[in-house]
Amino acid sequence: MGICKDPTTQELNKRGYNLVKLPRVGIEPMDVLGQEGKNMEKLGSIAEVWTSTSTIAVPSAPVAVSGIEGSKTSDLDLGIGLKLLGDALAGLGGGIGLPALNFAFKKAKKVQFKFVNVESISITPFALGKFLENGSLDVSNPFVSHYSGNDETDEYIIFDVLKSDSISVTAKSESDLEIGADITASSGALGSKVSVKTASTGSSEITFQGAAKATFAFKIFQVIFENGKWVPREVGADEHLSFAATADGNAKAIFGKGVILSPSGRVRIRL
Repeated sequence: MGICKDPTTQELNKRGYNLVKLPRVGIEPMDVLGQEGKNMEKLGSIAEVWTSTSTIAVPSAPVAVSGIEGSKTSDLDLGIGLKLLGDALAGLGGGIGLPALNFAFKKAKKVQFKFVNVESISITPFALGKFLENGSLDVSNPFVSHYSGNDETDEYIIFDVLKSDSISVTAKSESDLEIGADITASSGALGSKVSVKTASTGSSEITFQGAAKATFAFKIFQVIFENGKWVPREVGADEHLSFAATADGNAKAIFGKGVILSPSGRVRIRL
């Protein structure tokens, strides 16, 4: 089953969000992303290369997000699911090897995920627009000149992120029945930054919680310099690019081919 049909991905895309392939701490509103070919890189904050007479917008306080909290993914093949789980745990600060995860879910054939403690942190489009309108780009920066002066690259500005510090995983059999899983023998491999709990011994659902909230989805705008003005243009979320590449960079058919960060709207800074 392709990720593009996943109910959690569909719900996020419907709201204008796309998923981060490797959820991690440090992806924030006002960050600039640069795309060249299939590669997407976080270049830094817009404040590092933009001189403005307006104060940079301060992100909002965290706000709980209804409708996404507790939303479950489709059932994933165990091998793929545990690889994604390992990536997510690394983003929460608790890297754990596949052998330990395989042992914990040795009776399972499928797994199902849900994000817990979901919150949104954002800046308003008005605040972003004011900051861009009253400023100029530092084109002396070699990375700025490479991306802004190159028709083969794209640049994006994040204005909204979704974060979570907890992921719950449910183990299932080949026939979709929930079955027991046991992480207790492997919990020591998680390290001190991620804790693990189950409802009871042998429970089918295991919850991993990190010390900090990692970003797992985001929104970005397209803003084009046109006729002497910055003009915002919205581009819809693209579910086919979410979770596009594996951690080792090799695309697999189930995820499609694309970029790690999938744009829901683009910021294209051109001189």
